[in-house]
This record gives sequence, C-alpha cells and structure tokens, in this order.
Amino acid sequence: MKKNIIFLSFFLFIILCVVFYPLTITISKNKAKELQFLETEKIKAQINALLPYFNKAIENQDDINLIINIENLLKLENIISCFILDSKNKVLMHNNTSQWDKEKNSQIYNTAITKKAYTVQKTDNIEILLISQPLISDYTLCCIVSIKKALENAKYWQIRYFTISISSTILILILFYFLAKLIILFPFNRIKKSLEDQYLKDYTDNNYNEITDIFIKQKDKEFKKMQILLQENKSLNEIIKYIQNEQKENNLALIILNSFKQIVYAYDDTKIFLKENFKINNHIFESSTNTVLIKIVSFLNQNLNDKVIEHFQNFTIKAQTIKNNNILFGIIIKITNTL
Repeated sequence: MKKNIIFLSFFLFIILCVVFYPLTITISKNKAKELQFLETEKIKAQINALLPYFNKAIENQDDINLIINIENLLKLENIISCFILDSKNKVLMHNNTSQWDKEKNSQIYNTAITKKAYTVQKTDNIEILLISQPLISDYTLCCIVSIKKALENAKYWQIRYFTISISSTILILILFYFLAKLIILFPFNRIKKSLEDQYLKDYTDNNYNEITDIFIKQKDKEFKKMQILLQENKSLNEIIKYIQNEQKENNLALIILNSFKQIVYAYDDTKIFLKENFKINNHIFESSTNTVLIKIVSFLNQNLNDKVIEHFQNFTIKAQTIKNNNILFGIIIKITNTL
C-alpha cells in the first residue's frame, strides 16, 4: 500500500509538471510583453509631450529648435538615437551630424514613413525597437529605443514564477502524501494487523503440538516452549520439508524465523547472536543486538534472495530463505566456526 502511495505521488508530480511548466512559461511571456508595453508607452507619452514643439519648429523651418528637441529626447531614459525622415527616406535632422542627408532605405524605415501613425517595430537586435511618430509636412520622427532593462526584469520575473511553481509542486506533493497516509495507509495497516493477529492466534492453537514434536526429534537439545506463527498452511509444509531434509551439521547456533521474522526455534551456544533472555515467538529484532544478523534478516526480507553468507569475528553465518513462488515462508540461520 505504501508503494502505491509513492507511485501516486510520482504520478501527481508528473501531472503538476505538465500543468505548471507551460503555465509558468505563458505567464512569463505575458509579463515580458507587459514590461515592454509599459516601457514603450512611457516613451510614447514623452514623445507626445514634445510633438507640438517639433511641428512648430518644422513649420517655422527652425533647425535650431529641431536640434534642441532631439537633444531633449536623447536625455530621456532608454532612447539611444533620434532623427527625422522626410517622405523619401532622407534624414532631415539627426542627433549624429554625420547622418544628415543620408537615406534610410530598409523596410523598417519604409514602414515607419508609409504607415503615418504611431508605430513600434522590432529590429534585428531583440534589445532594440524603432518607435516612429508622424510629423507635419510628411516628416516622420524616429527613435531608436533600448528595451534591455525590460528584458532583464522579465528574466527576474520568470525566475520568480518558476520558484513559485516549484514550491507549490513540493507543497502539494507533501500534503498529498501525508493525507494519503492519514486517510488510506494508517486505516489499512490497522485492519491488516487485526486480521493477521486473529489468523495467527487460531493457526497457532491448531498446529503448536505438531510442529514442536518435529523440532524436538530433529535436534537433541533442550529448548523452551515454541510457538508457530506462519502466513498459511503452505509455510508450515515448507519448513517441515526443510527440517526433514536437513543434514546434521556442527552448528554453534541455529535460528529459524517465520514469515513475520519471529523466532520459531532457536539456540545459541556462542552467547553472542541472541540475547540470553530471548523467547520463542519474539521478533528477531527484539531478541538480537548483533548488527550483522539483523542486517542479513533485513536484506533477505527485502530482496528474497535464496542464500546469504557473512562472516563475523570467527563465525560464519549462513542464512537461507524458505519460499515458494516468491512468497517468503521463513528464514533459516546457521552459525558455525570459520575454518
């Protein structure tokens, strides 16, 4: 069930990425357009404020006032260059005197002249715009404008939007995971444990005497009362089959666990691997403090390997799973002297 919740969380993460990424890109692009629009509108307002002075200077053929007005525009933020074109694309006045009387024949200037309205056009440089405004006598005022600052601000806003998207995604995943555990996993585990406890109690009452006799005949050792907790009748048959086929070995310790990692039968002549006060039916993690033994049991339980061999001090630990069709019935652990 926990794996299913993790899978659902991962699936939700994919959905959130599919939703948030294009949404963030769209919002970022709209923000960039908004910043550029605000920048050009501010420049438009500044040009319109000076427009009557330009027209009056043209009407009076006052070149000095034209130059003064162009210089006033250049003082405004983000305006790089200003000039006036006549109807034949010829420069009447330019802030750079070397450009006077030169022709501007590119398509962008043709559009500025023929449109006869306030126009904002993109150039080959994404950071530069051409803003044009018609004047009297078929003249056109052109301003080369930098929008570099607006583009930089747009990048900062994009970073902010992505940060918000990532934070929102993580928060939603955390809330989903804990709500799923609270609503689904915890009730499921309580019901499962209740059913297992009831089943194991009934099964132990019916099979205690039979399994105890098998272990007494197999090993000539005195041992305490044993209780058998197994998942199903198959598990009992598998352990019995293993014990019947087991050849006697010079084991210093023998530990048999059921599918719940509870001790079914055990002795430890080494006094190292099991606590002195261990009890049958106790969980192996309660009955042992040996990290190597615990590590082996955990590994076999997670990976369902057939056999593991480890060495600890002068001892060899051999652990083998009893399983059928990848269903774990029990674990046999034998400890001998290392040759």
